[in-house]
Amino acid sequence: MIIGLINNKKNMKYFNRHECMGKETLRSIGEATTELFGVDGVSPFGGVSNMLYGLYDGFDYSDKIRSHEEMLQINKENGYLYNKILEICKDIDTYPKHDYDVTEH
Repeated sequence: MIIGLINNKKNMKYFNRHECMGKETLRSIGEATTELFGVDGVSPFGGVSNMLYGLYDGFDYSDKIRSHEEMLQINKENGYLYNKILEICKDIDTYPKHDYDVTEH
């Protein structure tokens, strides 16, 4: 378990949210996290939602979000929200990445 946590941390990529993320993406993340409250079987505080909140802090969870099991349920119940989350991830993909946290918190 501890080795898994260390490997996850070592593989984590970061971006400077203050330099990269525009108002549109910030707004889309806020809307998506709010809309997740209406999706049955998806935790509004864990899983995809938690990773979306992590984007605010410059953690690149885009690949993990796309492959998370909750995305199947989100797509099934709300295709618009599913596509919105994928668009957020595509935007994050364009940001320069770092091996360490570069966002000032």
